[in-house]
Amino acid sequence: MTTRVRTLWTGAVLLATMWLAGCGHYVCGATFGNSSCTASGSGLSQSGGTTSSSAFVFAVDEGVNGAATGAIDGFALNTSAVTFGPISSFTAPTVPLNNGGTGMAVAQDQFLYAAFGSVNQIFGWTISSSGALTAISGSPFSSPAAGGFIGGVGQDNLIVNPAGNLLFISDASTSSVYTYSIGTGGVLALVGTTPCPTGFTPMNLATDGLGKYLYVIDGTFATHQGSGIAAFSIGTGGTLTSVSGSPFTGTDFKMWQVKGDPSGQFLVGTSGTTVPYNGVDDDHLYVFKITQSGTTAGAISFVNTVSTQFSPFSIAVSPNSSGNLVYSFGFNDTATGFNPIEGFTISSSGGLTPISGEPFAIGEGSWGQFDQSGSQLFVYASFIDQSTNTVVTQISPLSVGSGGTLTEPVANTTLVTPGFWAVADVP
Repeated sequence: MTTRVRTLWTGAVLLATMWLAGCGHYVCGATFGNSSCTASGSGLSQSGGTTSSSAFVFAVDEGVNGAATGAIDGFALNTSAVTFGPISSFTAPTVPLNNGGTGMAVAQDQFLYAAFGSVNQIFGWTISSSGALTAISGSPFSSPAAGGFIGGVGQDNLIVNPAGNLLFISDASTSSVYTYSIGTGGVLALVGTTPCPTGFTPMNLATDGLGKYLYVIDGTFATHQGSGIAAFSIGTGGTLTSVSGSPFTGTDFKMWQVKGDPSGQFLVGTSGTTVPYNGVDDDHLYVFKITQSGTTAGAISFVNTVSTQFSPFSIAVSPNSSGNLVYSFGFNDTATGFNPIEGFTISSSGGLTPISGEPFAIGEGSWGQFDQSGSQLFVYASFIDQSTNTVVTQISPLSVGSGGTLTEPVANTTLVTPGFWAVADVP
């Protein structure tokens, strides 16, 4: 992203701007004179042989400028035409007005879910090969947990397991996690033992790469800090059972966000400690080993840490073993822009090795998501445009090359408003 900074904003203003933009979205408190992006690289990845739309991005549109309702907007990445923009002839489903949501996720490359606390509901749609969204039977589904998101920011409040047959949502108001099974046609049904009490304020969620365990961050959204990690084994049908020794606390476990590597052997985490939020930087990523068997199966132990050039605000981990990749994203210390993206490979022993050419000064932002194939990395950036004094939110598609090298072969696209978003490969 090419920018020209005109005004420096303080961390306090940054926090206020994030709050105004809605929970879960990260708005940089800078005034950008030029928000255009310059594409780089030799072309989009053709992984899987796709010749038209290779991925879709769906994003919450809060419904500004006198709109009667909010909407879900759809965007298509076309690898043949090398374009990224609104889906052709897309009919945007309506959702609650002035609400960025409390989470969004894609299951099985064919179902999209978005939770809205203002109505305590989870909306669900099927995704067609053209990107069209059709309401799932019974949608929207009643969900007390959707209204339990308390202030601040968080991107993993609602997740699905790798198999795409379970949906988890954290409920900070009741200190619990709700589990839904994803049945035929994408229909949601509460798992019998739901809700599962955590005994603390649950924030971001993650599963291991094989979907055997659920990990829940204990912390505070408003301060972007975690104090421990709880672990649950995921039983038949989605029942949750506390892992021996859980929750895991102490200095090594004070994580804001964790992600499971595709092998199911490790969790990678960030403390989320950055100057704009906390006054100091933590320039490290952390790796935890998952116990694979025995009476403590699912328990985690600290393995190692790796130094980063910039403090990781959030991370993304590749969804399949062909990549074994980790990328980190974040704000610069003056809250006037975004740091370059740092990237690492994960070894079979849990070591993190910098990717050749990183950090990547392209498509910078504060939040990244892979498509399900792992060939594309989408990055979210939200900031204040000086020329219009309005919040501008953009998503940049980056192509993931051999060894994890990132290129930006197509320009970003601008969302209507900040809000939760999710990526889906073409069904």
